[in-house]
Amino acid sequence: DGSRNIDASIPTGTIFGIYRRDPSLTAEDNALQPGNQLVASGYTLYASATQLAIALRDQGVHIFTLDHSRGEFLLSHPHVQVPRRGQIYSLNDARYFDWTQGLRDYIDKIRQAQGQNPVKYSARYVCSLVADFHRTILYGGWAGNPRSHLRLVYEANPLAMIAEEAGGSGSDGTRKIRSIIPSSLHERLPLFLGSRDDIAELETFDVQQRGEQVYTV
Repeated sequence: DGSRNIDASIPTGTIFGIYRRDPSLTAEDNALQPGNQLVASGYTLYASATQLAIALRDQGVHIFTLDHSRGEFLLSHPHVQVPRRGQIYSLNDARYFDWTQGLRDYIDKIRQAQGQNPVKYSARYVCSLVADFHRTILYGGWAGNPRSHLRLVYEANPLAMIAEEAGGSGSDGTRKIRSIIPSSLHERLPLFLGSRDDIAELETFDVQQRGEQVYTV
């Protein structure tokens, strides 16, 4: 994740999900299980520290940090819990005029402390999903992309599991990510991850971007 940022030394990551293999299914059908069938998922963040986050079904989220002197990952953040609300949102504000009116209205409200949470939200955006998500599960708020860009099977589902195991939510703007049955391996969709109450408020607006805009940067 975030491979476009490598040359600029911006944080990047790796995302993974683990399903229980059903021997009666083909390899493709095993890969197309809905996210609620994940037994574990995680990500590795390569930044000022190298950190490994792991979510186990019904056992929460735990973050390990690489100790270079020992060559081992040490448990640094046990039982991570996403705050029910945050004060940070993370998406590409430069696309404001491509958004639906609903998403513009929502962002305008939370910027001005006119949302359900009566504080002014700030934007923080790395454009590396793992980095933005990592900050979100630690501090709350949400990170996302309103256009059909993120892959359901191997980006959205694993991160949605982590969000939910930490007490947060994962949504495409209208549905829980992990309830969606994949139709193809590389299926893309909008994605919003973060604090439970922030995601619930976001879902009351029309936030899914329309059209097939292609951006070069």
